[in-house]
Formats: sequence, C-alpha cells, structure tokens
Amino acid sequence: MNKIQHILTSFSMENTAILVLSVLLLFACKGEDRSHEYESLTAHNTWMFGVMKDKYLFGDNIQEQDYKKYFQTSTNFFKTLVSSASTTDSWSYILVDSAATDPHVRNSFNHLDSYGIDFRVVTDPTKTTSRSMARITYIVDESPAADAGLSRNTFISFVDGTRITSSNASKYLVNGTNHKIIFHHIDTLETGEYVWTDTIEVDLSPSEKVVEPAFPVSTVVQYKGTKVAYLMSTRLVPYPDEEVSYGTVFEDDLKSKMQIIISENPKDFILDLRLCNYGTIDMAQLLASYIVPTAKKEEVFLKTIWNSRYAENNRIYFYDKAVQSLELSRIYVIMSGNTQGAAEWLIRALQQTLGTENVITIGENSMGQSMMTQFVVAGYGHKLYPSVCHVTDASNNTSYSSITVNKSVNENATNNWLEMKDFGNPSELLFSTALSLIFDE
Repeated sequence: MNKIQHILTSFSMENTAILVLSVLLLFACKGEDRSHEYESLTAHNTWMFGVMKDKYLFGDNIQEQDYKKYFQTSTNFFKTLVSSASTTDSWSYILVDSAATDPHVRNSFNHLDSYGIDFRVVTDPTKTTSRSMARITYIVDESPAADAGLSRNTFISFVDGTRITSSNASKYLVNGTNHKIIFHHIDTLETGEYVWTDTIEVDLSPSEKVVEPAFPVSTVVQYKGTKVAYLMSTRLVPYPDEEVSYGTVFEDDLKSKMQIIISENPKDFILDLRLCNYGTIDMAQLLASYIVPTAKKEEVFLKTIWNSRYAENNRIYFYDKAVQSLELSRIYVIMSGNTQGAAEWLIRALQQTLGTENVITIGENSMGQSMMTQFVVAGYGHKLYPSVCHVTDASNNTSYSSITVNKSVNENATNNWLEMKDFGNPSELLFSTALSLIFDE
C-alpha cells in the first residue's frame, strides 16, 4: 500500500468510527431531553453563586466558574468562590443546616449540644504514669458537667471504664449520651511534687443545649487598698441566638453589671476577653463606651466598608455619649487565641482612643479578624456565613492582623497546673498577672 492509499484508508476508518458514534448517540438521545439532570446536580451551586455575587464582600471579584466546578459539594464550591475572589479572607465559612450545628464553636465547646465544658488533653501531671487525661479549662454553670461536680482544673481519667486518650476525648466529652466518669483534683506536696487529692466517680447526664452567659463574671476587688474592677465576656451579643431575636437579656445584664462597677468607683479595670470569639459591633460599642473618658466620646469607635451593592450600609460608629463612663485613661485586657471578631474591634478602638501604651494586653495573641462575617441565607441543606464588610478602626486600616500581647502568659503551660482557678478569683493566673502589672509588682 503506498502512502496516499494509507492516508485515504485511515481517513475512511476515522470517519466511519465518527459516523457510527454519531448514530449511536442519536438513537440513545432521540426524543429525550436530559439537560434537567445536569440542572438538578448543579442547582445548589448555581444558587450559591448568585448569593455570593450579591452578598459577599468581594462579590465583585467572583467570575463565572468552569461548569465542572458546579458539580462540587457545597462546601468545596463555597471555598472555590472565596479563594478565587480574595487572597485575604480567611473568615468566611459554610455550615450544614442543622439544629445541632453551632456556628460559633470554641475549641471543644459548643452551645447547641454540649456537656457544658471545654478541655485539653494532657499527660498525667503527677508523672507517675504517661497516660492522658482531659483537663477541664472551662465550664458553664447549670450544665450537665457542672451538675456532675466538675469544675475548672479537674482532670478526667476514665469514661465508662475506658481511659481517656487524645483520640477518644472528643468522642466522649463534647456531646452524647450519659456516661460514668472518673475525675480528680490536683495539689502539691512540700517537695513540690504534684499528687492527686481524690478519685471521684459520678454520672454525667446527656448533652443538651447550653445557655452560656455572655458576661458570666464581674467583681470589684480591694487590692493593696485600691479598688480594681474585673469583667469577663464570652461573647459580645445582646441575646443568645444571633438568627432570631430574643430581646436584650445579655445587653441588660451588661448594663446592670457595669452600673454596679461604676458605683464602686474603681481605679483600674481588667477586661477578660480570653473566651470572647464573636459578637456584634453594637455590643462592642456599648462596652467600650463605658470605659473611655467622656471627653473622648467625640472620637470614632470604628467604621464598616461594604461591597458596592450595599454601600448604603457603610457606617461610622462613635462612642455612645448617653452611657455613663468609668472615666478611665488606662485598661488591662486579658486575651487568648480565642479572642476574635468584636472583641478585637473593641480592643483596637480602645488602642486608638486611649493610646496603645494605655491598653495593656495579657495572655496570648488574638486571632486577627478584620472582616465581619454574617449569616446571610440558608438553602440546599447549608447555611452561608460570608464576610460582608471590612471593619476598620479610626485610621481606616483594613489589613490588620492579630493583636500582640504586652505580657505573654500561657495558662495551659505545664508549669501552671495549680494556677487555673475560677474566673474572677484574684489568684487566678491571668487575673493575678494583671494585678501585678497594675501595681508594678
């Protein structure tokens, strides 16, 4: 066969194959429109694309996606849109739409289905074994864990006869059914060695929705002849549920506690935000307005910058002149890696108004959230929480990162086994550190 005959033969074979395939496809599809099948497989992400183009802070940057991406899961498609529109947004998120899905989980604690504790898995501090235990770092009053007698700085060793490990702690201690648990308290001998003072076996009731107070502790202590106020906030919100208004129960509680503190006329104030991982601008503004001097309330608290479709929401917030002030020129703020969002915006505003040198931060660096996320809509079994606006301080800074501490203290360090006392106790590690800074000890 010469070269020309070979080319003609190859051409004929290829065209024959194409013809056969075309006929088969014609018969397979004749009279049947299957495009609706593709629509049903991509409807969830088509919907999400429209929502994000409209509501997302960087919605203007979202471009039409390759059709293959619309077949992704909702979670992956959401991440695709965020990453394609912004390289600076690490705050937007998506959740399964469930009554038991808490949008503001903090470490191992959630509000909607919980035993009411947070914990860290540690190695036996007595060093008599190398076994793991769950050290309780936080507990909500009237929760299943509190009712069982657990408290901050107790150590759980067994659940239902099974020894606690780093791999099973979350399985047993976050949420679930009733358990029989064994826990211990710790102390030291005169030699400095750590020892267990007891072994207690109790029943732990099933997990439930836990109402965590937004301002669980407030007190005014007398220290070296001087009154020092202390207030703790776990979240800066006016009411428990962010999606459905339940009134102003937390806002009223804050106002009541602050009036009591003001009536005591303290000379210094310690604000504990180590657990404060979300909140609203209005509540942050309210709390800050109790702190700054009246003469400073003409200054800007913070600003918001929304996308082009919601530019009417852009706002400049000032301090509330109607709120009575402590008239403080200096404040001590306790932080941790959980300190996020509204708590950070409050701290940054105080730094601008009082001067960074007069906002003394203690503990661990904060998260660095420069954007406000917001629940915008639910659909197709998911809830969307995109970043909807920049939150800036008075200097219009939109690209700030975490707040660094002036005094670094890690309450979870292994040399602080006895220092994890109840919040509001002047002997508690971070509270006592703040006192030592106030009095230059």
